[in-house]
Amino acid sequence: MKIQIRIIILLFCLFATANILAQEPESPKEIRSETSLPGTAAPQSKIQALLSELLTRSSITGLIGENGGQHIFESGTKFPNLSGLKAGSRITYNREFQYGGIGLKHWWETWEINLEYRTTFKNQRTGEGRDEDFFLGSISREKGTKIDFANASFSDTPYTFTGTQNFADGRGKLKMKDDRIGLLGRKYFGGANPDPRKPGSGFYLTGGAYYTFYKYYLYDVTQWIATAPVTYRPIGIGLSYSISTWEVPLGFGYRYSNGTWMLEASLLGNVWYSHFRDYHYQRNLNFIGDSSGFGIETNLGAGYILPSWLFFLKLTEHRLYGEGSFQTQGGLSREDIISNYSGRYRNYLSTKQYSVEFQVSHFL
Repeated sequence: MKIQIRIIILLFCLFATANILAQEPESPKEIRSETSLPGTAAPQSKIQALLSELLTRSSITGLIGENGGQHIFESGTKFPNLSGLKAGSRITYNREFQYGGIGLKHWWETWEINLEYRTTFKNQRTGEGRDEDFFLGSISREKGTKIDFANASFSDTPYTFTGTQNFADGRGKLKMKDDRIGLLGRKYFGGANPDPRKPGSGFYLTGGAYYTFYKYYLYDVTQWIATAPVTYRPIGIGLSYSISTWEVPLGFGYRYSNGTWMLEASLLGNVWYSHFRDYHYQRNLNFIGDSSGFGIETNLGAGYILPSWLFFLKLTEHRLYGEGSFQTQGGLSREDIISNYSGRYRNYLSTKQYSVEFQVSHFL
């Protein structure tokens, strides 16, 4: 009985205490924390509001693509070289590889800025490479100017020398790594809008800059030499080739969007500059030089638009044609070592490639 009374008294005390706490008014501190005066918003909330406003005009993009084409390094002269030969050389690098990347885009009113990065992530096998050495004769032709403004002509070929005869030919496997970063801006006109979710159509001007770096290794090379008798043998690793290129494109395009489907097409011309190093392992000889020239790029794409997503398929054709000069460093033979002190040699660089790219963009 005493135990029951004690339990009842304890429960009563607990119940009474709970009622008193429930009826106790809030402290002045708690009341003040829920009260805000106009114009006294915390700085953090202003930053958050600005960030939110920026994000509503931005998107992030993931992309994958397949690249194809060739990059060709050529040098030669129809005048006798150090060994008395009128000769030239051509090295062909395959540009077939897969890549991925990411992009960030922001727009305001009729302006847009887009930053993109593409990479192969690691060294990839890119098919076969070829290193040719050839004689140049009276019937040989040297067509170095592919984009000729003076005569309003365009020769869409990466080859410079024709009418030649090979006296050496090496073929081997290629692996390479490629990285590219691009920054492009656009200015829209007419009814076109940088936000593809808004219906409209019209032209735009576009321009910016690209930086590309890639490095090749030519290995498992089998070489043929026109000796008597003919020499045909494996020589192992052939060469490595690294090049960094700056491009400045400028052009125009057209965009159509009905809010669900989007179509785009553009044409850009560019100027470019490259610095390269071509190292021949068997000769311990470097070709180090610079080239520059002009290029052209065309793009055609189509996309499907959802409220928060854009799925876009894009085809790009890309050309770079130019020339420059190089110096030799190193060498094993007498002729190669003498060439180190013989000034600079003319060379041609040509890149003819395309890419098919799929992009998925999320509007932030």
